[in-house]
Amino acid sequence: MSTQFNHHRLDAFTVAREALRDGEKLCLQLPRGNATLADQVRRALLHAYLGIAEAASRAGADRQSRFRTALGEASEAAAGLEAVVMLGLAPADKVQPVIELLGRLCAMLTRLAG
Repeated sequence: MSTQFNHHRLDAFTVAREALRDGEKLCLQLPRGNATLADQVRRALLHAYLGIAEAASRAGADRQSRFRTALGEASEAAAGLEAVVMLGLAPADKVQPVIELLGRLCAMLTRLAG
């Protein structure tokens, strides 16, 4: 990719991309009958990822607000994945690495949101 956007310079964007990729793989492996939960997790991961890109192109209070929204989405994705484990839909050792990525992402977004 030759074009460099503002969000490409953020470590948070890289972490969000990893979480989106790995979370998608997990969602695809959930047992049938869990489409609602899988969809919720997917949407939260995608909104966090896209929200970071949007925030990176903003300034001031608008930028902080967008990072706070992305933080909320990342937290929602983590809670959804915790539910996956709690409900026994996937083994904890498969889900925990994504939850840890989201924990890192939330820490980064908390700082970016000021």
